[in-house]
Amino acid sequence: MDGLEDRRGQPICVLYVDDDAEFAEVVETELPRIDSRFDVTLAGTVDEVFETLAAQPVDCVVTASSLGEQTGIDLVDSVRKSDENLPTILCTDGQHEQLTPREYGVGVSDHVTIHVRRDTLRLLASAIGTLVDASRATKRADETIDRFRRTLERATDAVYSVDTEWRIEYLNQKMAERVGCDPDAVMGSILWEEFPSIVGTELETKYRTAMETGEPVSFEQYLEPPFDYWVEIRAFPDDDGLTVFSREITHEREQTHELERSKAILEQVHDVVFVLDSSFDIQYANPSAARARGGPDEMRGMNILDIVDDRVPDEDLARFREAVSKTVSRTNVRGDGAQTGLYDTDLQVTFDAADGPRTFDVRLTPLTETDEDRVLVVGRDVTSHQEIKRQLERERDALQAVQRVMGDADLSTDERLAKLLDVGRWTLDLDVGIVSDIGGSDYVVRAVSPAGGGVSVGDRFDLESTYCEAVVASDEVCSFVDAVEAGRESHPAYREFELESYIGAPLSVDGERFGTVNFSSPNSRDVAFGEIERTFVELLGELVSAELAREQSRCRLEQTNQRLESLIQAAPMAIMEVDEDGHVHHWNHGAEAMFGWTSDEVVGEQNPLIPEDKTDEFEIHRKQTFSGDRIRGKEVRRQTKSGEVRDYLLSTAPVESADGDIDRTIAVLEDITRQKALEANLRALQQTTQELSIASSVDDIAEIAVDAAATVLDLDVTSIWQYDDHREMLVPLTETSAARGLYGETPPLTPGESLAWDAFEAGEVRAYDDIREYDNRYNDDTEIRSEIIVPLGQDGLLLTGSTSPHEFNEQDVDLFRILASSVGAALVRAKREGELRQQNERLDQFASVVSHDLRNPLSVATGFLEIAEETGEKAYFEKVESAHERIEDLIDDLLSLARGERPVEDGVDVGLDSIANEAWEYVDTADATLSVGELPTITGDPSRLKQLFENLFRNAAEHSGDDVSITVDSLDRGHGFYVEDDGVGIPPTHRENIFEHGVSYSRSGTGFGLSIVAAIARAHGWTVTVTDGADGGARFEFEPRRIHGTASKEAHSTR
Repeated sequence: MDGLEDRRGQPICVLYVDDDAEFAEVVETELPRIDSRFDVTLAGTVDEVFETLAAQPVDCVVTASSLGEQTGIDLVDSVRKSDENLPTILCTDGQHEQLTPREYGVGVSDHVTIHVRRDTLRLLASAIGTLVDASRATKRADETIDRFRRTLERATDAVYSVDTEWRIEYLNQKMAERVGCDPDAVMGSILWEEFPSIVGTELETKYRTAMETGEPVSFEQYLEPPFDYWVEIRAFPDDDGLTVFSREITHEREQTHELERSKAILEQVHDVVFVLDSSFDIQYANPSAARARGGPDEMRGMNILDIVDDRVPDEDLARFREAVSKTVSRTNVRGDGAQTGLYDTDLQVTFDAADGPRTFDVRLTPLTETDEDRVLVVGRDVTSHQEIKRQLERERDALQAVQRVMGDADLSTDERLAKLLDVGRWTLDLDVGIVSDIGGSDYVVRAVSPAGGGVSVGDRFDLESTYCEAVVASDEVCSFVDAVEAGRESHPAYREFELESYIGAPLSVDGERFGTVNFSSPNSRDVAFGEIERTFVELLGELVSAELAREQSRCRLEQTNQRLESLIQAAPMAIMEVDEDGHVHHWNHGAEAMFGWTSDEVVGEQNPLIPEDKTDEFEIHRKQTFSGDRIRGKEVRRQTKSGEVRDYLLSTAPVESADGDIDRTIAVLEDITRQKALEANLRALQQTTQELSIASSVDDIAEIAVDAAATVLDLDVTSIWQYDDHREMLVPLTETSAARGLYGETPPLTPGESLAWDAFEAGEVRAYDDIREYDNRYNDDTEIRSEIIVPLGQDGLLLTGSTSPHEFNEQDVDLFRILASSVGAALVRAKREGELRQQNERLDQFASVVSHDLRNPLSVATGFLEIAEETGEKAYFEKVESAHERIEDLIDDLLSLARGERPVEDGVDVGLDSIANEAWEYVDTADATLSVGELPTITGDPSRLKQLFENLFRNAAEHSGDDVSITVDSLDRGHGFYVEDDGVGIPPTHRENIFEHGVSYSRSGTGFGLSIVAAIARAHGWTVTVTDGADGGARFEFEPRRIHGTASKEAHSTR
């Protein structure tokens, strides 16, 4: 079915002929849609039809009935003249649908009627497919029949066939020659009438039985004269008749009978028996002779000299020829005294038999019972009693051969292994010798003898598929001489290679198992491998192991040398080999790159690195090295080919020659020029750090920084900025003169408008090879191309640039980062010292305020206490109590102020709206009102935040009256909130110092309330400013203090 489906899937090339182009286009479009096999070609005229038929294969021609001046019938008749088998279809209209193809012409294969409004294209497609499939099937059948007939004519058997009426339908040439007739003359004749001699025979009976039963028959039949020969008949009936295959077997039967008779006579004779004629042709040979030869049993007609020519030594063959000739000459002697004994001639011959060289005692005598000159030859195998003698001689020769192989120093490892295997094969009389490399279960052929056989060097096998698995498992010599008797008939090596005999020994290289040396043969041996042979194989294993070990050592040495050479050439240092006279013998790529001279320029020449003024230094180095000492990391200066003087580290080592004398030295030089420069820069930066540590101001630090960048690091275009958290920008401090020349006045940097601000905000060091590739640069027309930007923590920025792209390397970045680190630390120190000074100033102010503000109520209390004690009036005691309350309020405010300055640690999420409402409850606000809007939740200290709101509410009530209205709500411009009242407000002239200690514009105030508010705000990372309220009162705005362009951590809203 698969083949049929494949054939039906083949494309069908349809040639559609119609002078109606529009309808032809419909056919061309629709037919492939109906059946995807169709490939439609259009033609409008008869000429186009034949052009298409000549240009491409066509499977079917479909034509309209009318083609202008011609008809479809005319076209079909023309096509039939050139190809009578090409399917053709005539398309007619409805008026002719009753006409038959014959009425249109005998050449039309089919016709299809096409109606204007009927779907007839599917009918046309079906007709095309049916006709083409039938045409192709017919063509294939004809081709098959033709091939079958040609096959029968070439057959060696005689073949003929008859139909069911026994009429002869076919007779091949072989059969015609055998029966002596003309095949064409007997076609159609009745078999029994044409060959009456077979009528009534068993052959007729079996033919008729086969025809009746439908079962094939096979038998041998003797045909009586006039044929007089034996045939082997195979007859095959079918529905159409009977086909007979006949092979003459007369000669085969005669040979079979003769062989059976000879076998019966001599089947028990172990001696080799021949009967020869005077031409040395074999008239008879018994089975023992065939076994000795190792060939087919039938030797009759062969010439014995051809058989023994290359299997018998020349001397033995000459004596044998002479003996046969003399014996033949005696066949003419008749009567008594013609023979001297049972045999006339007795000689010993060595013969290369199938199972190896054998020695035969050969006896010859003439045969006189016929008229022919024939000789009886009988040979008896006498090999066994000479085998020991030959084996000893072979072992002696083998050891001498092994000695010669191992003593030949010119042999490579592969050649030596092959010769050792040759010696082993010859000594053991086995066909194949192999040295294997075994790793795990992988068996690889390392060497093989003979070369060019079924196994080659590099072939791989599974260890389990080889006989060597037993050697590996036991780690000793293993052998057998008959695979079947040894129980290995199912082993893969026997099934695949038919190896009958085998002996192998393990190989060990450097104490590790390597593989095996083994020998095998497809022939079995008569005797088992003796102790001498097993010892010999062990000896070969030791010799092979030693050779493989030497090869591995050589390979490791070569690999080491290759790796060393690769390492020397790939090393970035300069490596050279110099003799005692200063001549260069090796100059690596590193030396070429480092000094400028190529290897071709210096090898064989005086070392170019020895200037005239350094000959004394070279002599010291030479004596030190050639005395056996090494030089390790000595700093030297050398001049390159271009004249540049650079710093190097020199190391040397002596090199010994084969006789142990030091004749050369290896010198390695590492360029440390940049390292030396780096060390100088680091020392200079260390000095700069010391200067920065004692600088007294930010301006001094900035000047030291840019000066060090220019003078120490050669970074001439360097500027420094300080972050101003109030203005939220980077303010320029100073710059080098080169930077001033490029920038003019160094601009301040604001958030998001430059690469510098991006680096400061990210807190990351940024290095740009070409800032023109970045859109966020500050000035699109800047001459600066390369930049290094290093943030100084939260305090500022250090920047250096160059007008050339790709100007800075990693070392420049690292050194600039080190400088920036020192500058940043100095700025932090200066900032802390400034804060400490401010703190000390505040403490002094605080002490003054405390001494003043506490002294006043204390003096009041003391005065009124004295009056109260003198007068005893309660009013004075109340005034003392009021003064004490005033003192208590001052103490509480001082404590709050001290706590408020501490940064918030371990803050929690706090809702400002709930804190504001809670604080309102703790303040005496009389008729004042509070309005709290939607406030953010922040991370802070709830207690101190409550104090902040309490002080603000209390300040509003104290300064704006009992009915003041207070509003707390979020700022419209982002993070933050405000506290606003509608009271009298704070004049602008008072706003600058309103948050300082002790400043109060109310007689009842302590002067600490708003300073406490400012301290708590700073502790939470806020800034606080005061401005006018919407209704004329005071408005306090709290916003997160910005660090690196973002709100401070403490002030972040979590909502």
